[in-house]
Amino acid sequence: MNLVLDLGNTYGKIAVCDQKEVIEAATYERITSREIFYFHTRYDNLKGAIISSVVNYSREIIDYLNNLYSPCIELNHGTPIPVHNKYRTPETLGYDRMAAAVGAYTICPGKNVLVIDAGTAITYDIVTSQGEFQGGNISPGLEIRFKSLHRYTNRLPHLERPEEQPPLVGGTTREAIQSGIVNGLLFEMDGFISAMSQNFPDLQVVLTGGDAKYFAGKLKSSIFVDLNLNLIGLNRILEHNAAHHT
Repeated sequence: MNLVLDLGNTYGKIAVCDQKEVIEAATYERITSREIFYFHTRYDNLKGAIISSVVNYSREIIDYLNNLYSPCIELNHGTPIPVHNKYRTPETLGYDRMAAAVGAYTICPGKNVLVIDAGTAITYDIVTSQGEFQGGNISPGLEIRFKSLHRYTNRLPHLERPEEQPPLVGGTTREAIQSGIVNGLLFEMDGFISAMSQNFPDLQVVLTGGDAKYFAGKLKSSIFVDLNLNLIGLNRILEHNAAHHT
């Protein structure tokens, strides 16, 4: 078993992973050595650790992990991964996209997979049945769209997402905003899925990210939801490097 840390824009996760399985995971607004120590004391058979971050974090965390685990990997663009990265600018590829792609290929080996990560941004990435990461698209997420519509207009209010799918034709300004953003994103997702399916036969679609559950029941397309996709991918990257390290 391994310790996996995934630090995102809004929050961070710590998880204990065993191959494709997440044994335990917790979400924190801020991760320090105290949270790491909590997991370390609960699991005495942890072998390695990996940390992935899209934000800056204290070197204290890395030093602390290095003292506890070997191997300890700080994910970067030079870290070997178990898929072939065909992204033309690999140094600009977000670690979250990299981890999700590896996670998708881990749970769907030998399949063409479209990974949709619905978080602060929404990313659409393709991993082929041959294990090639092709790249994809980046789009503003739900909350960004609601905030932007309010910020860059004079009179439109800042609204929250509705729990239920809004009507296709909004009868009020509130409904019109919610419909435009929510239904617009659903059309976008279904459109990408349909278009990608034309190019990649028997396409599997895996949905992950903070808004995955919100979209899951509203999409027309057949999808598979895995909220631990990034954690599974990071653990697979760690295992891949540990095998080459020994």
